[in-house]
Amino acid sequence: ETSIINEYNPYKEKKETRLDVFGDREFPEKAEVVYFAGCTSSYREKEIARTTVELLDKLNVDFTVVPDERCCGSVLLRLGREKTFGNLTKHNIDAIEKTEAKVVVTACAGCFRTWKVDVPNAGYKYDFEILHITEYLDRLIKEGKAVFEAPKPIKVTYHDPCHLGRHAEVYEAPRRVIEAVENVTLVEMETNKRYAHCCGAGGGLKSSFGELANDVAANRIKEAEETGATILVTACPFCHRGLVDGAE
Repeated sequence: ETSIINEYNPYKEKKETRLDVFGDREFPEKAEVVYFAGCTSSYREKEIARTTVELLDKLNVDFTVVPDERCCGSVLLRLGREKTFGNLTKHNIDAIEKTEAKVVVTACAGCFRTWKVDVPNAGYKYDFEILHITEYLDRLIKEGKAVFEAPKPIKVTYHDPCHLGRHAEVYEAPRRVIEAVENVTLVEMETNKRYAHCCGAGGGLKSSFGELANDVAANRIKEAEETGATILVTACPFCHRGLVDGAE
C-alpha cells in the first residue's frame, strides 16, 4: 500500500519512470481515445504496453496516454483500502477528462474490471466509455477498420481471465477477434468462459502463495496442451505472467 500511495504503483518503482516503457514516444494532450496502460504493463509485462501502442499506431487510432496515470487501485480495493482507492480514482478521472477522450482502452483485465465495475459501484461518475482492448478491436473489425492475417495456418486456444470473464462478462469479443484473423482456428479448452480455470496469478495469490499459484497455472497449461493448439492466448498481464511461470 505504501508503494501505491507514494509511487502510484504496487511494484515499488519510481513514478517518474512510468512512461519509460514507451521510449522517446510523445503523446498528444488531447485525443479521441486514451490507452490506460496500468502498472503491470508499465513496469513488469512491458511487451504488452509496447505492442498495444504499436497496434493502435498501425490502426491509425487517434489516441494518447495520460502523462500522470496512476494505479487503478484494483489491488487496494481487493484489500479493502477504499480511501486510497478513491484518491487514485478521482485523480485518474480528472486526468482522463483533460484529454477530452470519449473512449478509454485498457489491455489489462484488472484495470478493466476496476474501471467498468468497481469505480461506478463506489459511486464515482465519468462520461467516457471503458473498453477492453479486445472489445475495441472487435469494434474496429466490425467497422471494417482493422483486418488481420496470420502468415500460416495456426491453431489457437484462449484463456479467459477471471477479471475479464467471470467479473465483467466479456467472453465473446476476444473470441471474435481471434476468429477474425485469417488462417487462425480457435479451439476451446475443456473449461472455458464462466467455468474457465484460473491462472493462479490474480487476487494476491501469487504474492502470498507462489507455489500454489504455479500449480494452478501448470494445471491450466496442461489443459491448453490437450487442445492441440500451438498458441495459448490470454487478455491479461497477470494471466500472461502466471501462465508463463506455470509452463516453466
